[in-house]
Amino acid sequence: MKTIKIYLGILTTTLLLSACYSYGPTHIPYGYKPMKELPPPPPKVIAPPLSKSEYMEKTYTEVKETLTEADVVLIDDSIKVLFPNNIIYQTKDILPTSDYLPSLQKFADLLQKYTKTDIMVTGHSDNKGNEQKNKELSQVRADNIKHILVSKGIKSYRMESWGLGSSSPIGDNASAEGRAKNRRVEFIVLYDDK
Repeated sequence: MKTIKIYLGILTTTLLLSACYSYGPTHIPYGYKPMKELPPPPPKVIAPPLSKSEYMEKTYTEVKETLTEADVVLIDDSIKVLFPNNIIYQTKDILPTSDYLPSLQKFADLLQKYTKTDIMVTGHSDNKGNEQKNKELSQVRADNIKHILVSKGIKSYRMESWGLGSSSPIGDNASAEGRAKNRRVEFIVLYDDK
């Protein structure tokens, strides 16, 4: 008898529990509109990385188009940039005599965009005076321009500055006009292989 009461108790408990969890059909709220199944996202299109020459061609094209006041030349896999009317010096001056900051700002903006490049900043002088003093003066000129580029956001580890003195003239040192052209700072933009 005790066993029957236990079975009846278990049966009653089971029936009660199953009744508690049986809610019947689920009610759908009024105004409910089922969502359409979303299409899968489009596949990402990733272009293959540019080769060294493609990267430098792209850099050259934008530098040439943006820096209209500069002479920009692509030489093998490097880009030479010269501001013939902006970054020029009077004799013995260590800062350019013309309004050079807007040009340097545009150049810095481009260098920040093309981060796979390193920059050589080369200072130059005319051939008047002592060659050792000319090298020192051209180094100071290059260092000053490098510091200006750093102040405009270019990382210093991307740049090297060299003072070349009068060893690389672009004008005739026999004339005042030629010597004025030779007192300059040039830039060589190179691909960073690291």
